[in-house]
Amino acid sequence: MNRGKTYESISYRKRPYDSQYGTSPPSKHGVLRLIVTLDGEDVVNCEPILATMFTEAITVNGPEQLGNIQVPQRASYIRVIMLELSRIASHLLWLGPFMADIGAQTPFFYIFRERELVYDLFEAATERVEGIGVIGGEEAINWGLSGPILRASGIKWDLRKVDHYECYDEFDWEIQWQKEGDSLACYLIRISEMTESIKIIQQALEGIPGGPCENLEIRCFGRERDPEWNDFEYRFISKKPSPTFELLRQEIYARMEAPKVELGIFLIGDQSGFPWRWKIRPPGFINLQILPQLVKRMKLVDIMTILGSIDIIMGEVDR
Repeated sequence: MNRGKTYESISYRKRPYDSQYGTSPPSKHGVLRLIVTLDGEDVVNCEPILATMFTEAITVNGPEQLGNIQVPQRASYIRVIMLELSRIASHLLWLGPFMADIGAQTPFFYIFRERELVYDLFEAATERVEGIGVIGGEEAINWGLSGPILRASGIKWDLRKVDHYECYDEFDWEIQWQKEGDSLACYLIRISEMTESIKIIQQALEGIPGGPCENLEIRCFGRERDPEWNDFEYRFISKKPSPTFELLRQEIYARMEAPKVELGIFLIGDQSGFPWRWKIRPPGFINLQILPQLVKRMKLVDIMTILGSIDIIMGEVDR
């Protein structure tokens, strides 16, 4: 090591570099780490990786100190403001439960009200959804996307209307769609779909017919058989098994419009009560594949907005 060489004398080339982004917050019901290639604050590439959780401003301060990077004074002031707001929010989160633990229940609710005011400031400073993560209609189809993210790209496709399953055709409701294809469009669709769901529920409650709720005649085996040693029926002989029916020796792909995306199951029967093959088309796994494409040429701060717009659950993605 050349001890006479100072950090100031080292020259750094300006080139893209890899950075760890994540993990995602608990709202994703799992952990997701992103290896992001950055050119300044512009995203050049992104690779999703399963990860453990870490997040704090020190992950920025450390590399800056190591590289002797001078931060503009304005940026430093903004950081101080945001850090101290975070301190206030953190102490409020401590204070409410602490006072509740010692018998003061009422302040708990007021404290969370004040904490929400701090988070309103965070949202005002960081919220940016319009024009972020834009997906065109043809691009969405080519990637195999579905659900709100597809309808946000100008494609009026909802399996409740397309496949006419259950009794959705008996209710008055409309497919919610937007043409902009950005994160704001995804947000607006999900908000408006909640309104449509309430309309459907109200109509169903008003018009629900009487009668049985299950077909008891079909839910039985066509032949009697004695359970063999250690098979399913023998091991659970102490429990009353639910009536079932034999699956024909055929195959089928069944799908439905789940809240997040198309949820499908490929099923092969073999003339028994259990399928020979059961393959699930997962909701989030298909849509997550477009994430590296969406974050390219975007800013680092936009990654979480785009990831949230995709609306994934890591428990089914990492299965």
